Amino acid sequence: MFLFPLRELDILGIFVAPASVLLLVALVPSVVFHYLIARVDLNRFVWNRPVFEVALYVVFYATAVLTLRPG
Repeated sequence: MFLFPLRELDILGIFVAPASVLLLVALVPSVVFHYLIARVDLNRFVWNRPVFEVALYVVFYATAVLTLRPG
């Protein structure tokens, strides 16, 4: 069962690639985790915070792609 069809979306006559929509979908948990990590102060265990946040974003994007793919 799919929550999101992996084909182009028509938004006001403009076709949007599914990858760009998935990038926005992955941004939501990434921002939430950013604030949770800052609130709990887990940044002190991270050597390079921007690299860590990009890695988390890539993990969330890959999870979205793998869970919403057909078949």
